[in-house]
Amino acid sequence: MKQYLLSFIFIILAISCTEQEIEPDFSFQSDTDEITLAATANSQTVIRFTSTREWQASTNSQWLGVTPASGEAGTCEVTLTAYSTNQEKTSRSAVLQLVSDGLTQSLTVTQSAADYVTLEQTTYYINAEGGALEISFTSNLSTDELFIYGTSSWITQTEESRSEKGYVLPLTVQPNPDENPRTAYIQFYKSSSILPQNGLLNSITVIQEGTKPVTSTDYSADKTVHILQQASEGKGLPIVLMGDGFLDTEIADGTYDKVMNKAMENLFTEEPLKSLRNYFNIYSVTAVSSSTKFDGLSTTFGCQMEGGTSTLVFGNDETVMEYAKCVEGLDPSEMLAVVVLNSSAYAGTTYFGYGTTTQMSELAIAYCPIIEDLENEMFREVLVHEAVGHGFAKLEDEYSYDGRISSTEIQQVQTLQSYGWAQNVDFTQDENTVLWASFLTDSRYDDENIGIYEGACTYMYGVYRPTEDSMMNSNTCGFNAPSRKAIYDMVMKRGENRTPTYEEFVTFDQSQSTQTQSLRRTSTQSHRPFARPHFVNKPLPTR
Repeated sequence: MKQYLLSFIFIILAISCTEQEIEPDFSFQSDTDEITLAATANSQTVIRFTSTREWQASTNSQWLGVTPASGEAGTCEVTLTAYSTNQEKTSRSAVLQLVSDGLTQSLTVTQSAADYVTLEQTTYYINAEGGALEISFTSNLSTDELFIYGTSSWITQTEESRSEKGYVLPLTVQPNPDENPRTAYIQFYKSSSILPQNGLLNSITVIQEGTKPVTSTDYSADKTVHILQQASEGKGLPIVLMGDGFLDTEIADGTYDKVMNKAMENLFTEEPLKSLRNYFNIYSVTAVSSSTKFDGLSTTFGCQMEGGTSTLVFGNDETVMEYAKCVEGLDPSEMLAVVVLNSSAYAGTTYFGYGTTTQMSELAIAYCPIIEDLENEMFREVLVHEAVGHGFAKLEDEYSYDGRISSTEIQQVQTLQSYGWAQNVDFTQDENTVLWASFLTDSRYDDENIGIYEGACTYMYGVYRPTEDSMMNSNTCGFNAPSRKAIYDMVMKRGENRTPTYEEFVTFDQSQSTQTQSLRRTSTQSHRPFARPHFVNKPLPTR
């Protein structure tokens, strides 16, 4: 027995000595001195190596991800992914660390600088007579790599010139024979292949005045209130429509009222609001602007469009509140204010989150231009996306174009969800706990392909949406079922002071003609995703 026990101990010792003799080591199959990723988000490269022991991998930067994060001894590989586009004019670096039993191998990973066009200014106002216009900009692209595209025939260009300070683009603007202003875009691409969403580096907006007067002289109609609809159900949820950049002549000839009525009709073109319209009190308040220039100073609400590749719109909250209070008996904390800009520009932004951490109001202010023209489908779509989706229901965006959502951003969205908002996105792939779990097992919604799709809140990773496409994604189709439920619940909560059940919503929803996936897009313009809605987190404007 003793000899048998000694043999067993000898075997254990032999095995232990063998393991200690295998030192941790990494051997790479290719040169790792220069690991470079392209400037765009989601660019990847694979690192192949052998390891003598178990290993772990990590990076020191949020823009760089590595998968898998660990592995066994043997021939291995990890994939490096750039979670976001490098927006800087220079390259950036991060460190990949491979660790095995105390041995650390560090590799530097570089992401190339993005191609860029930096504009001296993004919006130009030209008088009706037209004339010469010079655009100055800088770029890291050569003349052969840069393609400049104009959207209108009334602006012509000659060959651009380049100096030590950058490019100069000479343009000629033809006279405008019409009464109304007109808008054109000068767009900058990396190559002659115009790829919406991919190749656009920057954009200039050129607004040319028409032949009619460009300033107002008669302000007598200012702050006039029109009741467009009174609720026949519930307590009457208030929507106040206003216009910015409209002259006194456009109010006198009925243009202003026509725009307000069209905006109202557009708001109720998608379910479930289409069938819940009777719950709303709708007003328009006339605003006479001194000018049509959206420079932040010349219009009633001080609206300004950031321009370039941005769709951001700024406005003056206090002035919006001042005009809204012209509506007798209005509770501003319950109001959806919709400001329609007298411009054909492609833009739109919604602001909400007025109140305190303990008492947040439902007030929202949505800014949207008359995109293209009053009858254009994009105007309707963007108005619904901004005013109904973001403004009334406080839904999040479901599209994505940047990397991984940060923990800070997650906490901000979860704060919105604590108020009952942002019910169309989540941060889990668990089918039992995701916010729209009830729809996943409901056969009545099989045809909507509801699932858990990664990408939302403008981020590609770490946040999930209910459907591949929706009104809160491309704008080209209706609201998905979880978003429709959020809108329905909001109407019942605020209009009837009660919380509906899931089955109540489904009964209502199934009785409507909800063509959620019917594409309606008719325009061929290059469409850019919108900036996320702005959670302002400040007290109600008091002006």
